[in-house]
Amino acid sequence: MAVDARKALELFSNANELKDKGDKKQALLVFQEYLNMVDPSFTHGVWNTMAEILFENQDYEKALSHCNRALELMKEFIPALELRAKIQNALGNTTAMKNDLNTINKLNAIEQAKWDDPNHYYHYK
Repeated sequence: MAVDARKALELFSNANELKDKGDKKQALLVFQEYLNMVDPSFTHGVWNTMAEILFENQDYEKALSHCNRALELMKEFIPALELRAKIQNALGNTTAMKNDLNTINKLNAIEQAKWDDPNHYYHYK
């Protein structure tokens, strides 16, 4: 898959500018164009950004779908888990919301344990 990196970066930048300016519909379209031209390996952040826009527009089902796509690409992506918990809450799915919050707490505890362990490689320079 040959990707025009310059065009991809330009699209990504334009989409973020549109989002920041409040033109969220157009931002979604440009993000989608970006996704169509790049390898999905590292696109979890874009899917999550699109989910945020959809959540703000109260399009909860699409936002949930986009969040799930982000989590398919990166299973332990905490920002997507946090957003999905908010979406589940908005949809009235309290069990699913609690499951996501529990997962976040477990991931945070694992990370904290690394910092608390003086022998963990995080402490070596």
